[in-house]
Amino acid sequence: MPVALSGFAWLSVAIITEVIATSLLPKTNDFRRAGITLAVLTIYFLCFFSLSRAMTALSVGLTYALWSGLGIAMVNIAGMIFFRQKTGKYTLTGILLIVTGCITMGVFK
Repeated sequence: MPVALSGFAWLSVAIITEVIATSLLPKTNDFRRAGITLAVLTIYFLCFFSLSRAMTALSVGLTYALWSGLGIAMVNIAGMIFFRQKTGKYTLTGILLIVTGCITMGVFK
């Protein structure tokens, strides 16, 4: 597997695990539920491990921009789907701009 592709694979794992862990945070009940809290901590560990692996193949700036930008967008979408959070047109516009910026950085790296 080419190095850059491997980097993007690790980055994908980092983004997905970050979104899962962040989406599970409300279920910890302020960290009073030990089992779910341990699961969240484990998932965050996998997230940062994957992120560090991605940074060995991709630039730090690109990796962090894609991880944080796509993570923000995906967590907002998860909030709308799983927690029935209301989202206005400005939030959706912001998400669209974040995704557009991530695509632009990825294409013109």
